[in-house]
Amino acid sequence: MNVRLLIVDDHPMLRTGLRQAMAQHSHFTVVGEASTGELAVQLALELKPDLVVMDVHLHIMNGLEATRQILSAVPATKILIFSGNLTGGTVDEAMQAGAGGYICKRASAEDLMNAIDGVMAGNICLSPEVSQTILGDYRRKIVGQPDPAKLILTAREKLLLRLVAEGRGNKRIATLMTLSPNSIETYRARLMKKIHCRNTAELVRFAIREGISTL
Repeated sequence: MNVRLLIVDDHPMLRTGLRQAMAQHSHFTVVGEASTGELAVQLALELKPDLVVMDVHLHIMNGLEATRQILSAVPATKILIFSGNLTGGTVDEAMQAGAGGYICKRASAEDLMNAIDGVMAGNICLSPEVSQTILGDYRRKIVGQPDPAKLILTAREKLLLRLVAEGRGNKRIATLMTLSPNSIETYRARLMKKIHCRNTAELVRFAIREGISTL
């Protein structure tokens, strides 16, 4: 089966290298390239590729938001993240966005090609470095993270969590809580530290798990 690919990365030399590597495989066809997340979404809508090889750090719109928008508009398209960012929060957010795999940029060209085939076959493909990141985060959580049920949240903290889970931005939250946006940033940072959450996605999951939000 011929796989139609869209390459998304802000480095021209890397895109050229990927295109050349994929040209060595007769069942891969690169139908387009994009250097920004915004252009990636536009080309995905126009070209409807089978799979997008997506970097995370892009101009205008990052690769995670581009992934969400592409999968919302063209759900048949698959996304494979190809990035040097191996932080647990980024990997977690990518998988939540619907990516079918996450491959480190240090991987060989052959590993990337195998991952493309794997994602197209319906598998979740992670490079060893990414798997180690996920395992390390899991180990730290089960060994050192306090039981969320034992954490006592104030009424204001619960309200902040609920508003974040509802998708409200800091300015709107500030209005609803009669605080300044800077104060919201401070409360949010303190709350994330208190409940051991590293990003918005983890805050939302915590709020749902603890019954603070029903989303």
